[in-house]
Amino acid sequence: MEQRFWLLVSLKLAGEASPEELAEFSELLRSHPEWSLQVELFTNIWQQKSAGRKKPESFNHHLQRLSSHLSTPVLQYEQPKKRHSLKIGLAIAATLTGAFLLIGLYKYTRHPETANGYNTVSTRPGSRSRIQLPDGTLVWLNADSRLAYKVDAQGPSREVQLTGEAYFDVARDKSHPFLIHTATVDIRVLGTAFNVRSYGNEKNTETSLFQGSVEVSLHNNPEQKIILQPYEKLTVHNNQMAVTGFKPKPKPQDDADEPLMTLGKVHYQQQDSSYMETLWTKNKLAFDNNTLEEVALQIERWYGARVTFTDSNMRSMHFSGIFGDESLAQVMEALQLTGDFHYTIRNKEVTITP
Repeated sequence: MEQRFWLLVSLKLAGEASPEELAEFSELLRSHPEWSLQVELFTNIWQQKSAGRKKPESFNHHLQRLSSHLSTPVLQYEQPKKRHSLKIGLAIAATLTGAFLLIGLYKYTRHPETANGYNTVSTRPGSRSRIQLPDGTLVWLNADSRLAYKVDAQGPSREVQLTGEAYFDVARDKSHPFLIHTATVDIRVLGTAFNVRSYGNEKNTETSLFQGSVEVSLHNNPEQKIILQPYEKLTVHNNQMAVTGFKPKPKPQDDADEPLMTLGKVHYQQQDSSYMETLWTKNKLAFDNNTLEEVALQIERWYGARVTFTDSNMRSMHFSGIFGDESLAQVMEALQLTGDFHYTIRNKEVTITP
């Protein structure tokens, strides 16, 4: 049945599907809503690639960021079903006779059913993706991020679990609140647009609001709820909330003077007519007075690289800047021009020295 479904997808995208085949496709999609995310992803790539033979710069940049090896998955699906793996390619009609070519861009993986009943999608370092959840909510996933969503869309609420960074444009549904769970905070919304950054190896969790309102509660103090208004950003210091699997552990002494959380404004960039917090959704790598240690983490995720320091004292230097299509070497060269350090690059291994 799955092979038939993906053949119908290819015929539909190529404009070769008959009315009967389109009806069959719609019926299969209604019967298997868990396939909608993959269809959305393939459709986006197809539309971008087929929008003229000019190959837009944004699409070329996206392909460059995806992978140099087609066999490496860009977006991985983990679904609570019987365990087996299946490579799924986007079927592209090659001729009017119906021949098609399977291109192995993605790997689709099914996993045994779990008690919490979640499906999971994830991006690897060096890639970013846009997906649509079954309720119509649009989610942009940054590199090295993981989003789990509830299989049962008929429950009292729509719940997802996030590790990494994502921009949400939540479909409005007053009777079914949208809940986002991270390692340190929970976020409750009805319908709005906002960005959440919650990487396990970063010191802060950030929630930046752009439309509507959201309610943020801290895991170690769930009674305290913070209501954000448009263009406000809540920053929670992870080390004071330090958790492992949502269980609190003692905070490091070095962070004793850090505030538990701060409320500020999102950073508008006049030059780009956009906000620093969402530039990544436009394939722009942005540093906003970040330490070199924080910059290194972003570079690792953005380029799928590894960054090491030979002198820990360099980690505290601060940098700001915005990069578009620059290569890893170009970014490092620009940082070196404004910072007092040297670097070497070998096979995506970056070593920073005094």
